[in-house]
Amino acid sequence: MHILVVNNLYPPIMAGGAELIVRNLAEGLAARGHRVTAVTTCGPEMEPYPVETIGGVEILRFFPKNMYWSFARSDRPRWQKALWHLKDSWNRDAGRRLAEIMADGRPDVMHTHVIDGFSGAIWRRARALGVPVVHTAHDYHLMCPRAFMLDRNWHLCTKPSLQCRVFRHWHLGTTRHLSAFVSPSQFLLDEHVAAGLSVPVTGVVPNGVPLVAVPGAGARDIDPPVHHFLLAARLTQEKGILVAIEAMAALRDVANIRLTIAGRGPLEAQVREAAAKDPRIDFAGFISGEQKDRIFQTATALLIPSLWYENAPVIIVEAAAYGIGVVGSRIGAIPEFIRDGETGLLFEPGDPAGLATALRRIAAEPALRRRFAENAPGVVDRFTIDGMVDGYLQQYRAVGAGA
Repeated sequence: MHILVVNNLYPPIMAGGAELIVRNLAEGLAARGHRVTAVTTCGPEMEPYPVETIGGVEILRFFPKNMYWSFARSDRPRWQKALWHLKDSWNRDAGRRLAEIMADGRPDVMHTHVIDGFSGAIWRRARALGVPVVHTAHDYHLMCPRAFMLDRNWHLCTKPSLQCRVFRHWHLGTTRHLSAFVSPSQFLLDEHVAAGLSVPVTGVVPNGVPLVAVPGAGARDIDPPVHHFLLAARLTQEKGILVAIEAMAALRDVANIRLTIAGRGPLEAQVREAAAKDPRIDFAGFISGEQKDRIFQTATALLIPSLWYENAPVIIVEAAAYGIGVVGSRIGAIPEFIRDGETGLLFEPGDPAGLATALRRIAAEPALRRRFAENAPGVVDRFTIDGMVDGYLQQYRAVGAGA
């Protein structure tokens, strides 16, 4: 089967976790003997970009004409961003370039992911050529210009502006060209359906994560003298960083609980200040490699105190690989990935007292910590690359590809 995978970025050019999931899928399909072509974007100054083959995947990059490259949008003025979105509502140049690529080697199916910069114009071009289109949503791009369902103050958006409602109506309308719509979580799929998505085939396929066995994960100390909780995330308000700091203040009478906050972002100064005032709070900065491994190895549990509609946090699977449970907000798709009392604990979002209660309980109950460790391998098994590849091959066949 020839599969055309489309994502606005592809490693080594990256902005977030979606690119890694797309690469995992593309290389997993190639390892099964399928021909995989990845189409992605580059900056205008980078054209013509040489064709690459990495991990058995042929990679084609081009710049869909617009005000700027989507990867370089962060410091643009609002008027430029507005014009960019207007052009991106239906980018004819992207549609034309994809049609040329498909004419050179017609795929059996086109599988799109994050289409910022491409727009739904590529979907119509594919359907016009008789190529079925499967789309995977990794965020709320089709429903929200910011893709996170958050307002400009990074709070949950409960009253979208007229412009945002028009944006949502238009982009969801372009999904009429899709053959199938897939999500890594049921929550994200349900949100799109509730907003008006209408596609013949829908489904949920969990993300695949390349995790190897962590030495000693099953033999960690269940009853250490001090319990180290870990919060590893971008240091922004919607990630619940301040909620975790307030929870530690509520636990000021508990000496055997520590919190390590890892990451970087706008709240770094506040995290540093909290760590300076409370010796039980450590700020690790951005962690990777041996440092990340060491911190996960000694953690009692991972915290995800999010205030926004998380979709499919891969870090939950990472925590399970280390044999630890997760304390997460009861919001978005997080409850789909945490079995309360079995693989972690849930608390109400934005509730420092609720989070403090969960931490106190974990520190006080060795049987609970042991249960998390025993159930962790089952979490990892749900999110393998092979499982993701199998799931998408089923989706491709459901829309008539490879028949």
